Amino acid sequence: MARKWILLFVLSLGTALASAQGWAPHEPIYIFGDEDFTWENGVIGGSGTADDPYIIEGWVIDACSYDYGIYIDHTTAYFVIRNCVVRYPQGAGIFLSAVENGRIEGCSVYGGKVGIHLLASSNITVTGNAIGYCDRGIVLSTGSDGNLIYGNSIISCGLPASDEGRHNRWHYQGQGNYWSDYRGQDFDGDGIGDSRYEVVPDFYPLMEPPVELPPEAAPLRTVDLSAVGERGIVALAAGSLVRLTATDVGVGVDKIYYRLDGGEWQVYTEPFPLPEAAVVRMEYYAVDKLGNREPQRALTLYLDIHPPVTRILAGDPHYYADDGRLWATSRTPFALVSEDESGAANIFYRIDEGEWRGYAGAFTIPGPEGPHKVEYYAIDRYGNREAVQSVVIWIDNSAPTTEAAAEEGGESPFEGAAPEQPQPEAPAPSEPEQQTEAQTAEPLVTFRVTLTQAELLENRGVGSDWVLSFRLNGTGGEVQTASLPLVLYSGPAAELMLALRATEQDAAQPDVGEGILSLTLPWTIGTYDLEVLVFEDNVQPGDKYARWHFSVEVGEGE
Repeated sequence: MARKWILLFVLSLGTALASAQGWAPHEPIYIFGDEDFTWENGVIGGSGTADDPYIIEGWVIDACSYDYGIYIDHTTAYFVIRNCVVRYPQGAGIFLSAVENGRIEGCSVYGGKVGIHLLASSNITVTGNAIGYCDRGIVLSTGSDGNLIYGNSIISCGLPASDEGRHNRWHYQGQGNYWSDYRGQDFDGDGIGDSRYEVVPDFYPLMEPPVELPPEAAPLRTVDLSAVGERGIVALAAGSLVRLTATDVGVGVDKIYYRLDGGEWQVYTEPFPLPEAAVVRMEYYAVDKLGNREPQRALTLYLDIHPPVTRILAGDPHYYADDGRLWATSRTPFALVSEDESGAANIFYRIDEGEWRGYAGAFTIPGPEGPHKVEYYAIDRYGNREAVQSVVIWIDNSAPTTEAAAEEGGESPFEGAAPEQPQPEAPAPSEPEQQTEAQTAEPLVTFRVTLTQAELLENRGVGSDWVLSFRLNGTGGEVQTASLPLVLYSGPAAELMLALRATEQDAAQPDVGEGILSLTLPWTIGTYDLEVLVFEDNVQPGDKYARWHFSVEVGEGE
């Protein structure tokens, strides 16, 4: 019996090794301490030395219901995680905590909270990996020092990377990483961006991804049906798989029933893809384990393909001049607020073309008096990146000075005034000199608000008799698409409320949709996009709807 058991074990091990090399499925892996580098934990070879590291290779790990895919904790042995795929981790795809002497190469992580996370870990090399559709790409937390990250592809991640450690390098031998949100140029055509990637110190960002995600890679988003707000609208990334959850205070949820766009009712069993549409109407209800049925509800799933819109807000003290300038002091706090359909976004900013920083709270503007340039942008959780916005803020830290003078023929207001001394008579200024002050007066800064685009992107059952209109601070008129661009406002910066309306002229009842753009001081030069949904018979949400897209450009006037 002993011989038979050993024989069966060896055959099983050999078969599994062959499968591992060919992308075999595996449960999430957790290793605590060097003694846990075992076959049961996915190790297929090696002895843990620098010349013969432990090898974890070839596994496909579905982490949809787990916080991690591969978790290594408190080890010093040498190891390599190679050619593994981790799908939909609810925490980190690959998580190293208090680890030394590791290497992660050739892996793919997608659809989770974090791609690769290093916590208090050192001497780790991360190279040749593809990370996509995660809320965060590569995260180096406090205590993660002396690591090397290069040759990776980070695609459509909300926060592509963060680095709280020391002496970490994000490039090696002139090669950095590919960042899908990088906006630099490659004028010499060598495949390396000419400017550094601003989120982390990658001085050699790659213009093309060195590795690709698997073809089946897609975002996975959880919709908590018990937490859907009153609007009944949820924004999701393009191509998302949808996972439904519900809660029941008593015995618990037994089944969730749903249907899309009026189709057949289905029992939810696993994450599912959405139809190829910008807006999907989902109806649903849940049944608990006693058969109690929830009333039927409706939810609009909205495709989020638009970047966030970020505004800068000045605290006190500050002052808006008539010429549009924003004046403040070096003590004035400034906040950045980003609005996005999918919720919170990651914001970055810099002052006077200094280093880019992640926005964590209100900041002040140091430096001398005068103008200072603040630039900022945001990336939403789906990787949609806003164009860089900028504003000039004038700093004044000096108190005013007051000089008192006696009226002609009167006495000096100061005691003990010095006797008046004869002064040489100044020559009368020539006419050009008299005009110098008027000629050098600074011109008034003006701005222009222009409607540049109005386009019907989608029409599902709404009519074709459209009227477009706008209202700006209570006044407005019609919009003719053939006459665009249309200047809506020209003048100094001011508080403006712009409403863009699309109306389909039904005989019985017009179908109306409206979008609002608020321009608050200080203005940010750039392009703002509005999407307006119009529902048939104004029933929202409904199966029949149309989607209009408007673009508004804010720029300096003449």
